[in-house]
Amino acid sequence: MKGAVVGMMMLVAGCDGLPRDPAHTSTRIEETRRFDVGLVSGTPESPDARRLVAEVERRAHARARIHEATGDRLFGDLEAGKIDLVVGAFARDSAWKTDVTFGPAVQTLPGSAAPLELKAVMRNGENRWIMLVERASRAVSAEARAQ
Repeated sequence: MKGAVVGMMMLVAGCDGLPRDPAHTSTRIEETRRFDVGLVSGTPESPDARRLVAEVERRAHARARIHEATGDRLFGDLEAGKIDLVVGAFARDSAWKTDVTFGPAVQTLPGSAAPLELKAVMRNGENRWIMLVERASRAVSAEARAQ
């Protein structure tokens, strides 16, 4: 019995920092109070994109630095850890879906045969950061639907 209690205490103590970011994205953002956002060139102008970045800033207690470039360039920078977040309009079946983590759609953009969704994209495995961005995305999406 005593061994089970000690084992449970060790297990609970080991869960303190979950979820974790192997590349320490959240920790770095907490320490520097900055994060880098890549905005995909050609993404239709949307107040929801600005609201999403603002909501991530609020939740992370940090300021965003915005960089605009092509999707391929930004995904490369994301994968290399040069930026922390990409925001743009993407098809649901994007070829990148196994290489990065797409957040929930903030808005579906009209006007094409295959609808594009405005969403945030994060580096795979940075689970604590992903959770923060996904919560921000859901909050902005719910706000947009309510309007």
